[in-house]
Amino acid sequence: MGADIVNRFTDLYKYDLPLNNATMSARSAPSSSSHLSLSNILDTSPVEQTRQFLLSVARAMRVCAESPDHESAAHGFAEAIGSAIPKSPPAATIKASTELRKAQDTRLARRLIELGDHLPWTESPRTPDMGNKIAVCSFNDLFDLKHHTAGLLYLDPGLAYPEHRHPPPELYLTLSGTASWRYGGSTEYRVVSAGNLLYNHPLDLHGVRSSETPLLALFLLWHNETD
Repeated sequence: MGADIVNRFTDLYKYDLPLNNATMSARSAPSSSSHLSLSNILDTSPVEQTRQFLLSVARAMRVCAESPDHESAAHGFAEAIGSAIPKSPPAATIKASTELRKAQDTRLARRLIELGDHLPWTESPRTPDMGNKIAVCSFNDLFDLKHHTAGLLYLDPGLAYPEHRHPPPELYLTLSGTASWRYGGSTEYRVVSAGNLLYNHPLDLHGVRSSETPLLALFLLWHNETD
């Protein structure tokens, strides 16, 4: 099983920095190859606000990472999202759940809620009858990401997301809500609070069950250039 950080209490607040903050460490700052222009930073459109949110997520992932591979994956995502060409966003097929407003355990979650009405929420194909009670949002619908699949998973309180598996490795950053997760090759569910980074090896069977609070998490899968 990969590194277990269930009991690591990560303060995401200190890593949620503005892009031009002079105190940003070299470790967490986007590299010059990300081609993030001043116009990107000053642009207040929903798409560019989403880009800046995702760069903050990538920084938080790098700080939480407990292996070089995970840190490298987060760094690669920051590079990709920093230079990604925006797409014409599709219309949301469902409205965000009213419970989403309660998902405020981290500053990143609160920033996400502010963008909620501009994000293309859809039903999860794994739970087609749940409407917005279990919803996903694909950032690949907003940006041209060639070697990453990134998005949000949302669950209303007291629901289960079906166990599943896939070939690419995956990181989850828990943004809000305490939930029971099966991940990392384990056969058991473990309680994980907001602000933790979880890893699934290729083809690990994994799933999640929300508790009395809504769950909001960001997932990131990465693919070989030949995929």
